[in-house]
Amino acid sequence: MDEGALPLDVVHEILLHLPAKPLCRFRAVCRPWRRLLSDPLFMAAHGARHPGPHLIASYICNTEHDILLSIVDHSGQIIKQIRRKEEERVTLMASDLVCITTLQDDTYRLLNPSTGAVYHMLDQLAQEHIDRGLELRDYSEPVHLFGLAAGKGEYKVLRMLIRFAWNGAHQYLFEVCTLNRNRGARWRAKQAPPMSSMWDKCARVVIDGVVYLLNVDVYNSFNSGLHVTEKDWIVSFDLETEEWRPNIRGPSSLLVGAAAVDMLERLNGRAGSRHIALTNLNGSLVIVLAWSSCMDMWFLMDSEEGLWVKQYSMQVAPYKNHRLVRPLLVLDDGRIVVHITNMRLLQIYDPRSNNFTDVVRLSHCWEVSMYTGNLLTLDGHNQ
Repeated sequence: MDEGALPLDVVHEILLHLPAKPLCRFRAVCRPWRRLLSDPLFMAAHGARHPGPHLIASYICNTEHDILLSIVDHSGQIIKQIRRKEEERVTLMASDLVCITTLQDDTYRLLNPSTGAVYHMLDQLAQEHIDRGLELRDYSEPVHLFGLAAGKGEYKVLRMLIRFAWNGAHQYLFEVCTLNRNRGARWRAKQAPPMSSMWDKCARVVIDGVVYLLNVDVYNSFNSGLHVTEKDWIVSFDLETEEWRPNIRGPSSLLVGAAAVDMLERLNGRAGSRHIALTNLNGSLVIVLAWSSCMDMWFLMDSEEGLWVKQYSMQVAPYKNHRLVRPLLVLDDGRIVVHITNMRLLQIYDPRSNNFTDVVRLSHCWEVSMYTGNLLTLDGHNQ
């Protein structure tokens, strides 16, 4: 293209209107376009013009499907795919990083699928734990929770390990590390949280550099129908300060509603199914509570005061198992993108009409999460 055909500012404005996928290809047109489309200011402006939403999907590890993960938009269009290497699987996705394990040697690394940056973590315990005579092989598969620490802009990881005991006296270890691309990140021992917490994927989430874990007693109480109080529902760990924060109380009005549902179910002579989970919706910590065919979403407004507001109540069709319905994001018009995990299906729920609309079926898909990376940093469409 002749640079003189259009003023550069006009070309700049036209390109800002285009989606990221063709712009990544346009970098091959000529050097001036590559400079423009790789300029951090242009990429930031494009990211502001096209804020998403974008999703990231991981796939089941089998010989018939060699795609490790895909970046897609909420309409289901695939923007980028990364191919699986031998014996790889995704263990967790959050923000703009993906945790990948190599099954052959049980090593873990974090990948930025947009830039291709890889962060390795040492496959040994923190020195403080080694000095106590502990060994990594004695613990189950670790849980890695990671995010961008706000202060210095560093990625940090909280690792949780458990050694099971036949008498129930399980041993828990917590370690943290700061990621560094040049060498394997070393682990530092941390104290256990002030209360027992759930390690299940539905009961943990990282938002803005803070790890949130649901109290195991709350989780078990809601799943068994027992009474719970509003105190100490959630424990949180600040990746920046590397300290546990004060516990967060649960929503008292939710408990009143729970008691009413319990009474109604007893009058009808049946025990209702229920499920509680934590999630990140549009940057807010949300408690998702499912009662029979209803799924309520409570947003945390003030952590110090334990103030929660129920903003959505989704009517889930009877044929859907509410444990398998995961809300991913709230669109600008109030509709909610959800992942029906057992059906490998993305749907959009409209609270005004109480209807689900199919978006796309992602065959072989194992998990879907939100993706916040800048799409113009993509280093090629497929890897």
